[in-house]
Amino acid sequence: MSYQPCPPSTPQPCPQACPPPPPAPPCRVKPIMRGLHRAQTKALIAQGTLLAFIGGAAYYVLISAPRIAAYKDFYAKGEFEDWADEMARKGLFQSVPVESLKDNQHMNK
Repeated sequence: MSYQPCPPSTPQPCPQACPPPPPAPPCRVKPIMRGLHRAQTKALIAQGTLLAFIGGAAYYVLISAPRIAAYKDFYAKGEFEDWADEMARKGLFQSVPVESLKDNQHMNK
């Protein structure tokens, strides 16, 4: 469809009907090229920092905190003297002769 202008008006008593003009082409925003690399770099650094913080917090909450609690519980309830005596009686400690433990065991009872 091409736009055809109205023919020149004639001295007639009736007004002449013209077709409407075509719509204007759409406006497109020009890209901002000045400082584009700096702006993109700032955005990527901010996103990376935020993602690292979220990842670190998730690791602490999901892995580190339960592990710390398990170690605290282990060392609070551990019977290390009894375990050490049992391992020495089995001969797992090279520096403790088994014969000395058998003599001390009779003395303790």
